[in-house]
Amino acid sequence: MNKSFIPNNTNISENKSEAIDMALNIIQKNDSLRRISQKIELFRANPKFEVCYKELFELHNMIRETLQLDKDRDTFQLYVQESNELFHSSLKEKYPKLSTKDIRLCGLIRLDLSSKEIASILNISSKSVEMNRYRLRKKMQLSGSANLSVFIREI
Repeated sequence: MNKSFIPNNTNISENKSEAIDMALNIIQKNDSLRRISQKIELFRANPKFEVCYKELFELHNMIRETLQLDKDRDTFQLYVQESNELFHSSLKEKYPKLSTKDIRLCGLIRLDLSSKEIASILNISSKSVEMNRYRLRKKMQLSGSANLSVFIREI
């Protein structure tokens, strides 16, 4: 891992700002790759580009693989985990039934990221994020009126 991503003993707001910057970079890159992939699909559907079909197919697959095997995402997750060790410990202590994925989601929610942004970082649909948030609320036994983001930030 690149040492520049390992948090030092700076204050929490600086770590949060760095994490948000990293998250936004991942989101922007993923959105760009998705738009490129959509353009490739348009070209592949056009008979004029039949000669290039194989190359377009390979490009499309390369983009899909990049979105799925994203090292930036792994680096970001590690950064969030390392910079929030106390938060993760508190979560595990208060809610021992939370899975690793639940704790990862809590870390992203704690950064004030929207479901759409979280979906982009995790390379899943927004609907999946919403379902995961719902399950998280149940595991934490939160009422329907409780704000999950506020609740998590107060842990």
